[in-house]
Amino acid sequence: MTEATPDDLRAKIDDLVTRLPSSLVYSLLSEIESMDDESADRVQLVRQYVIEYLNRQRTNRARRLFTSLFEAFLIDDDALYHAGVAVPGMLQRVDAGALWELLSRDAFPLLAVEAQEQLDEMARDEVIDRVLKSPTATALKERMRVAAVKHLDGLLASKKTADEALATMSRNRQRRTRLMSGFLEKPPPVEIGTLRLMHAVMAGANGSMAEVAGRLEGFSPAPAGEMERSRRADALVEATETLRERHGDDDALLLPLSVLTVKGNYGVIALYIRQSGVDPGRGDAVTAALTGHFIGVTRALTAALGATLRLNERVPGSAIRPSAKERLRLEALTGRLAALIDAVAAAGLMEDRRSEPAFRNAWTAAGKVIGSRVAAVALERSSQAAAARRHPVVDQDDVVWLDRLLCLWQRMSRDFGFETYDLVKWRETLLEELRANVERAMKFEEGETLDERMEHLLRINTLSGVFGQRISAWIPSFSHNMTRLLSHRLERGGDLDPEERAIIDELVATARTEVGKSRYWKSNELMDLIELSDRALAPR
Repeated sequence: MTEATPDDLRAKIDDLVTRLPSSLVYSLLSEIESMDDESADRVQLVRQYVIEYLNRQRTNRARRLFTSLFEAFLIDDDALYHAGVAVPGMLQRVDAGALWELLSRDAFPLLAVEAQEQLDEMARDEVIDRVLKSPTATALKERMRVAAVKHLDGLLASKKTADEALATMSRNRQRRTRLMSGFLEKPPPVEIGTLRLMHAVMAGANGSMAEVAGRLEGFSPAPAGEMERSRRADALVEATETLRERHGDDDALLLPLSVLTVKGNYGVIALYIRQSGVDPGRGDAVTAALTGHFIGVTRALTAALGATLRLNERVPGSAIRPSAKERLRLEALTGRLAALIDAVAAAGLMEDRRSEPAFRNAWTAAGKVIGSRVAAVALERSSQAAAARRHPVVDQDDVVWLDRLLCLWQRMSRDFGFETYDLVKWRETLLEELRANVERAMKFEEGETLDERMEHLLRINTLSGVFGQRISAWIPSFSHNMTRLLSHRLERGGDLDPEERAIIDELVATARTEVGKSRYWKSNELMDLIELSDRALAPR
């Protein structure tokens, strides 16, 4: 067997690591480094190729080293940009990159070049993640931190220079978010609080902020169970008070703000707000951040629906074709909004007439779009899906998904106390439309098979099932076509779909009730159907 050439080996390694999650690639690298039985040269070559693959996409190494100063507090959450207001405690990775571009140009340009060159050299034979934790990288990071703090001290001392820096960072934010999100038209400008927070994090990196980051690690994203949430809220109140005594209010508040923004732990934050005794009407940084999350997620959901359904350029009658990624994003936003509703209510922010309008206004604005334009699309597509006799429409599954999303929105609106007549009317109209299509589906046309009729009815049942309604409630027990259809499906034998089985069971039960109404006269058709059902569906 001939020895593989270096190019062949590189191709094999690239193909292998491309298929693996990044965590497994690192495990592979560890295994390679511990191999003793293979040729040392070959092992070294394989190791080098894996390292090159891992480092290939991460070329801005000096920037990565600098932004690691904020790592414990960084998020990638474009939904918060939709809030249009400052969200206390929000440190976006995009904004950390914008600060790097500003400082590497104005504060330490030579140091930035030096750091990049040294890191490039070290990354030739080591994974960049390990390089960034090396003593050399740590020393470079400390030099950048000191230079950055000194530069920002002077910059923040003057309103003019601060405004210029914010304008530069805002342009950078707009450019980068345009690449990140297809739903965000224009992010809000970077505000002075964000720049001051970045300055505070760097200034206290070896002191107060290190302690905040350490305590933050003790909070999970979403503890399960009310008792656990209560326990974590107590711990948060205690930890925040300890930090306040040691480092002051501003540094201490970063802990609950990060539990909210970094960990996304809305339940614990709601209890924290209750227990900390904040006046909901006057509020504080934590209540302002929770409000910002609610507004941002609500608006992001509306924007995502508009972009996914192409509301502004949609042609009436056209299919809806959300991608898997768009579906996941909308479902994630909806789930996040449900958690926020619970948190806002638990925090008592809906009980105060001074804090409640912000939530009502955000929900009302979203409801106008969802209850009218989105619901209209769902009604149109559901009607067409229900009317399709021979074959399902191309977006049958997507229509069912959209109906479920709207039902969830209606349920959340009801729980939140903001249910509108629009969606109530939409639900009633759609169910009436589905019922009418069931009646039409039960009228057999020439050239159609009974199996096609049942498949059509099952498709309608899938749509009505979103609302907890089975089509069996709309089919009269004295229907001759119903008897023919059920008899055909039962005589056919074989396993039945669970939903079809449930429909047949309900219709047969209705037939039994109808037969039981008369002691002296029995419908032969219904009796035959009942007997056939007993035989076909009897346990074997």
